[in-house]
Amino acid sequence: MNKLLSLLGYLIITLISRTMRVSEINAKSLWKKRQDEVVFAFWHGEQFVLCFHHRSQGVGIMSSLSKDGEIQSGILSNFGYKVVRGSSSKRGDKALVEMIRLVKKGSSAAFAVDGPKGPNHEVKPGIVYLAKKTGKLLVPVSSASDNSKILLRAWDKYELPLPFSKAVIAYGEPYRINSDADVNEEAARLESVMEKLSDFTHNACFSGDIVKYLDSHPNPKILIVQPSRLGDVVFSLPALKSLRERYPKAWIGWLVDERCAPVLENNSDLNELIIFDRKQISLKYVIGFAKKLREKQIDLSIDLHGLFKSAFLVALAGARFKLASASTNGMREFSWLFSSQVKLPKEDMHCVERHLSVAEYLGGKKPAGAPLIKADTDSLRSVENILAQAGVDPLRPLVAVHPGGGWISRRWFPQRYAALIDRLSSELNAEVVLVGGREGGSSEAGLDEEIVSLSASKPKNLTGRLDLKQLIALFEKTKLFIANEAGPMHIATAMGIPAIALLGPTNPARTGPFGGSTTVIRHVIRCQPCRERNCASRECMKLISVEEVFESAREKIKR
Repeated sequence: MNKLLSLLGYLIITLISRTMRVSEINAKSLWKKRQDEVVFAFWHGEQFVLCFHHRSQGVGIMSSLSKDGEIQSGILSNFGYKVVRGSSSKRGDKALVEMIRLVKKGSSAAFAVDGPKGPNHEVKPGIVYLAKKTGKLLVPVSSASDNSKILLRAWDKYELPLPFSKAVIAYGEPYRINSDADVNEEAARLESVMEKLSDFTHNACFSGDIVKYLDSHPNPKILIVQPSRLGDVVFSLPALKSLRERYPKAWIGWLVDERCAPVLENNSDLNELIIFDRKQISLKYVIGFAKKLREKQIDLSIDLHGLFKSAFLVALAGARFKLASASTNGMREFSWLFSSQVKLPKEDMHCVERHLSVAEYLGGKKPAGAPLIKADTDSLRSVENILAQAGVDPLRPLVAVHPGGGWISRRWFPQRYAALIDRLSSELNAEVVLVGGREGGSSEAGLDEEIVSLSASKPKNLTGRLDLKQLIALFEKTKLFIANEAGPMHIATAMGIPAIALLGPTNPARTGPFGGSTTVIRHVIRCQPCRERNCASRECMKLISVEEVFESAREKIKR
């Protein structure tokens, strides 16, 4: 009769489980990557989903010597488990010794830690002893379904999932028990961890509440999607810092293209920098890239770009939750179809504040204004060599000038830059270097050559000679940076470098330098702000005089 009941139980579990959709949380990122035998700890009442999910893996498991235990033993054996008969109430010592042998021979083990008779959710010390004796990883695990029948009369409040329900299995952070650890103390520790994990699977996983989900998640994963434009990447850094302070133990990644990646390479707030290489783009590359992203099991993606490009990457990542805070002009190019935009307290906000609104929505705060970008040692050394080869005098105050930028209408005029540079050199004894090229805008090489030809002091032209990491290193050596509105200006501002920004058509309250030591020089005219990239008149830039820029520079260098 018991064999028949075991077969019937096996068939019922199989039939119901075949109709269910089960998702794993933390499995691949934690214990599966370690290629190690582990000891699973689960509550007795949550075993239905786990029983089928871990079938045919040769896991050792204990089953009591009672009649119910005999039926359960038959079910487990049919699912491919290595069953050891015994429990904490009968033949426990011998069964535990047998389990230890199984694990040492290369099997994983699983324990219903509050079985076989309870009390409910009270960890028995046997599993701790086994993990301590074998030195194997202890993995807390919890399962729940969105539609189940709770057998209230059973001591373990057994959870019977209904057909076609959704289920989740969450694996806690694996850890080892030290050989000198107190068994009872470790049992209490495990009990606390498992209660939190069970609360997560039962009360957060199916609620749809993002904050609740992340707060109770044992190891949340957050992906920032801000792939391109130097200024936009820099504007997103405070949001990253706020998220890190809000979730200090979370995995936080950033999806960026190869052009802007150097800005993020030394950022200690990031766990991983994921580079989408546009130069390799092909169907094969995209499929492989998406597969690697999906394997990470992202919990939350945050689109801080709000264009088709970022929406495409959000779709590849396939996160459970998708939030967004677009740059200047809101969610465009159908990006709003892929992510839910966080409602802003007001529309006319700086991009930095727009992006911070996502972190604040999740409970974060505005971070302190420490430098967000730092140079690496190798780049600092290479810049020292480049400056020496260019004949830069290290005893004179170094001023870097970036006269280029993506929009023609944002550029101040070559003649005025040449006049300014001559005054910086003759009146302030400054050593001026020109930068540009790969790190921003088009046609910058010809622009800087024109300025050198117009200047009597002949500034050192480093256009095209510095990559982005070297530009960051150069900024750490400058007394002053003068530039139009472009990516390099925003990098210098984020680094806290004394700078002067020459602004024209755009609105500084939305896209200008944010914080730092940057002085903005801008004259208001009727047609501002505008998005005319190739304005013929450039009246707003004509109103910026050499005299006012020079006086601002004099003041900053004196300081």
